[in-house]
Amino acid sequence: MSERKIIPYRKRFRPNLAFFIFLLILIYIIVLGWNYLTREHISIYEVNTSDISDDAPIYGFIMREEEIVTSEGDGYINYYNAEGGRIKTGSVVYTIDTNGEVSSLLEQLQSSRENTESISTMRETIASFQNSFSLSAYGQVSAFKYAVNNVIFEQSRGSLYSDLNKAVKSSGAGKNFTKITAKKSGVIAYSIDGYEQTKQKDIREKLFEQYGMVSRSQIQKNESIKTGAPVYRLITSNDWSLVVKLDDSYYEALKKEDYIRVTIVKDNISFNASVELFDSDGVHFAKLSTSRFMERYMNDRFLEIEFHLKSASGLKIPNSSILTKDFYVIPDSVTTTSGNDKGIVKQIVTEDGKISYQFISLGNSTRRNNNYYVSPSIASGGDILRNSQDNSTYIVSSKEPVSGVYCVNEGYCKFRPIDVRYKNNEYTIISDTTKGGLSAYDHIVVDPSRLNDDDFIE
Repeated sequence: MSERKIIPYRKRFRPNLAFFIFLLILIYIIVLGWNYLTREHISIYEVNTSDISDDAPIYGFIMREEEIVTSEGDGYINYYNAEGGRIKTGSVVYTIDTNGEVSSLLEQLQSSRENTESISTMRETIASFQNSFSLSAYGQVSAFKYAVNNVIFEQSRGSLYSDLNKAVKSSGAGKNFTKITAKKSGVIAYSIDGYEQTKQKDIREKLFEQYGMVSRSQIQKNESIKTGAPVYRLITSNDWSLVVKLDDSYYEALKKEDYIRVTIVKDNISFNASVELFDSDGVHFAKLSTSRFMERYMNDRFLEIEFHLKSASGLKIPNSSILTKDFYVIPDSVTTTSGNDKGIVKQIVTEDGKISYQFISLGNSTRRNNNYYVSPSIASGGDILRNSQDNSTYIVSSKEPVSGVYCVNEGYCKFRPIDVRYKNNEYTIISDTTKGGLSAYDHIVVDPSRLNDDDFIE
């Protein structure tokens, strides 16, 4: 019996409905993926309220009307006015005694007085020192010592000299006792730094290299002094100035200003100062003058300040989102009101040649400088408008560029005007009160260069 060879039978491939459905879905996915990868994508930005500040640190040099008063004799000196107090001509500023006897009497008088009122002030002084003290600025300890003494002075100075005068007479120490009175009125200070006589003519760029290097010497000392030694500093005017060095951008900005808002960085105090520009050795400077807060900074020579010329608050948008469109200009004088709606009355010529008039709302059209800026859908060149007040006519012709962005809240491009407050290399701060403009959380196109009005965003 012969062997039989079995040959397997190959079944013919017969696609069914499920295969065709799978194939169609696969092709659809491939097409979608290809379109996604090859088409240009539209980036959307959400508008938010923010701040921009590009101000660089500016250091101001302080100039005041001040002079150093020197001792009129040898001996032990005693003071009768707290620092920062105002003295008048003829008031007793200090006394000198030759042997120190009067100094001992003065210490007894001060220790016998009740100073409970100074406790809260003393606590504030100590707390301020604790909050600002740094081991890298150990010299603050000396300033703290004088601040504490000044608190005691402030509370006890009222009748101190008259009581001392009585004690001196009763003890017979009057022959060694000399009182010195003020020759001028002003605010008294007990420190010097060597820049008291610096005037505007002395300002040079090199002066500003001394920021952070100025040493202040305390001259209020209960010890023996010599004739001609400095005993106090007298500031004779409330007017003072900050002189600042300017780069070209600040110089150009300040050329337009008579006054500028100045903020002192260390304590965030702001005030308005008059502006006077001048040059020295080819360098731009500004003299910023005020009569406020003189006593607050009477012991400072340099202060870090901000102008806020390169800063703003408002709605923040990327620079790339801004585009410019030409709009027709319609004077406010030819607009009219219908109910609560502002609009224009346009002359219309009907098919049979008759003239009629149609009220068209201005909607959210931008208004600046007594003019409305409208799109061609509202009015275009050659349109005749009627002034409802005197029936005169106005022909639309003038066009001006208006900056704005494409808002896509509704899925398509809608032009919204903007008012720029400040702009740097990347972002722009705009107003949030522009009529027909943007609000926080609006969505805008990042790059509108290839889009047009009413284009849909997929």
